[in-house]
Amino acid sequence: MKSKFEPGDKVKFLNQTGGGIVTKVTDDFVFVQDDTGFDIPMQPDELIRMADMQGAGKLFNAAMEDHLKGKGTPLPSAMPMAAKVSVPLTPDEEIKQLKNQVANLKDQVAKLKKQLSNLQQQNTRSLTDNILLQHQVAPGEAEVDLHIDMLTERPADLTPHEAFEMQMHYFRLCMNHAFANKMKKVTFIHGVGKGILKDEINKELKQYDNVHFFEAPMSKYGVGATEVYFK
Repeated sequence: MKSKFEPGDKVKFLNQTGGGIVTKVTDDFVFVQDDTGFDIPMQPDELIRMADMQGAGKLFNAAMEDHLKGKGTPLPSAMPMAAKVSVPLTPDEEIKQLKNQVANLKDQVAKLKKQLSNLQQQNTRSLTDNILLQHQVAPGEAEVDLHIDMLTERPADLTPHEAFEMQMHYFRLCMNHAFANKMKKVTFIHGVGKGILKDEINKELKQYDNVHFFEAPMSKYGVGATEVYFK
C-alpha cells in the first residue's frame, strides 16, 4: 500500500509535540527531520500532514508559515493566542520534549531490530545448502577467501565496483549459511588493499547482536583477515 506521505511534506506529530519535513518514506516508516536536523523514524499513523488539516488549523498554519518567512502576512485576528507559538520553550519543556523524542526513537529502534531479525530468519530458512562446507577447516569452523580471483574465473572482466559487490554478496551469503548451520567461527580473508572491503564488512558485522569479531592472528593472516564468532 502506497504511503500517503512523500518527501518534502510538512507534518506534525500526533502523540507528541513537534513536527518537521518528511525526508524518506519506506514500507514501514516515514522519516521526519525535526528542527534540530535529526531524522526521526515514525509510523504513518503517528503523523498528520499539514496540508490535510482543515478549517482554522489549516488557516493558522498557512498564515504562520508566511509570517515566519517574513512576507508580512498578518495572522488571523480570530486567533489572538497565535503569538504564543513563537515563545521559546522553558528548560523543563525542552527536557520533556527531548525525553519524548528519545522514548519514541527507542521504540522505533526496537521495531527496526525486530524487522531485521525477521528478514534474517526468512532469508536463512530459504537456504537449503551449506556453502561453508567447501571452506570448512574444522568442525563448526570455516575459512573464506574473499579475494576476487577466488570467487570468479574472470576477475579482469569486472569493474572495481562489480568486484566489490560480488565480494560483499558472497560475504552475506556465507553469514546466512553460518547462522543456518550453527557455525562456531568463520574467518573472512579480505586482504589489505585500500581497506574498503574490510571497512564495509566490519560495518555490517556491527549490525548483528549475536556475533563477536576480531582481527585474525597477524602471524597467520597478516592484517588482511577478520574472525567472526557466533554466539
